[in-house]
Amino acid sequence: MDKLNVAMNGYFVGTLFKTTTGAHTFSYSPDWLAQPGARPISLSLPLRTAVFKGDAVFNFFDNLLPDNNQVRDRVVARHGAHSNQPFDLLAKIGRDSVGALQIYPPNELPADITHIEAKPLDDSGIARILNGYQSAAPLGMIEDEDEFRISIAGAQEKTALLKIAEQWYLPLGSTPTTHILKLPIGTIQSHSFSIDLSDSVENELVCMLLAKEYGLDTADCSILNVEGVKALAIKRFDRKLSENKQWIIRLPQEDFCQVLNVSSGRKYEQDGGPGIKDIMQYLLSSDRPTHDRCEFMKAQVLFWLLAASDGHAKNFSVFIKAGGGYQLTPLYDIISTYPLMGGNGIRPQKVKLAMGLYTSKEGSQARKYNWQQLFPRHFMATAKAVGFSDAEMQLILIDFKIKTPQVIERVREQLPSDFPKLISETIFNGVTKMAARL
Repeated sequence: MDKLNVAMNGYFVGTLFKTTTGAHTFSYSPDWLAQPGARPISLSLPLRTAVFKGDAVFNFFDNLLPDNNQVRDRVVARHGAHSNQPFDLLAKIGRDSVGALQIYPPNELPADITHIEAKPLDDSGIARILNGYQSAAPLGMIEDEDEFRISIAGAQEKTALLKIAEQWYLPLGSTPTTHILKLPIGTIQSHSFSIDLSDSVENELVCMLLAKEYGLDTADCSILNVEGVKALAIKRFDRKLSENKQWIIRLPQEDFCQVLNVSSGRKYEQDGGPGIKDIMQYLLSSDRPTHDRCEFMKAQVLFWLLAASDGHAKNFSVFIKAGGGYQLTPLYDIISTYPLMGGNGIRPQKVKLAMGLYTSKEGSQARKYNWQQLFPRHFMATAKAVGFSDAEMQLILIDFKIKTPQVIERVREQLPSDFPKLISETIFNGVTKMAARL
């Protein structure tokens, strides 16, 4: 039976096993279970002495990895992994994953986490890493940097680096990354449409700035341009500098596919994944249920205003606290479909939200996903269906309506003069039009 050690900020917390049949199992270390304030690696894998088997283990660790099978296959080729399954991939790239986990072979001692070890990068070094995916270097793990091993979930091409003050670094040893760098998505071809996402970096920046100006807790981000390569640099909220400023702490977190034991292939509600009701129910037991449930419902209104179709379960996460408590993390990964509509792009009537809103028919559990067919009454029906205050939902809708003109103006002022107005103004006009429905 093969095994991997699982650590959290330098503490050995348990072991991931792969049986001779390829099944994944996990067990917590007795020493970790005895630690005061011990926390689970996942809310779907609560602290216990018994071994975990089956989907809960596979889905949790699988969700640490890129969704894109092409990226996984490049990891296999680049690092000589035995397969593209979670155990084999994490054996090669699990040193710095989402949240606090470090995963490494039992014969390999992790480096000391209480100091920063890193290699400074100039613009050409950053550009080489960002361009790495074009030369079969998955997640920017280029050929001559074998110590740089990271795993980032999601479908988009991306990498992660360390930033201290204004200097970028390639982290070494056990030093974590602090920023995720997302590259332009490019063009997506289908039999019925062609979507140009070459400006996805600018699109996401506008959406994230709008979310922040509306008052939602949102990850900080900015555009990085180096030697003709652009990326969206997103400050990781699962990292923070230690009190003595000598090392970087990894903060335990997981997305709602991991929380609810759902495979990444079912992250959309219409594919069998979690919906608004599932997550609102789970947030009732959050360490701050009133705040988190309100933030989550605000996010649904925001996605509707933005025609943002990717608000699925992997794009909502929780911090895991000592003892197993949890609370909602800031928002991340928001892209509007407004710039993609028209011409050979997406037809507005085809845009769907990732999580459906309940219909206004009394007692109905039916949900609507088609963005154009959704109105404020559907938010009110959803609030009722998920046990959220009617009055609070009404206040949220009014607040978005009142704030929209000022929010758009504040975001417009933050954009550089050479920012592509086709992206920003298309989004602003779309939001203004939808806000008029409120």
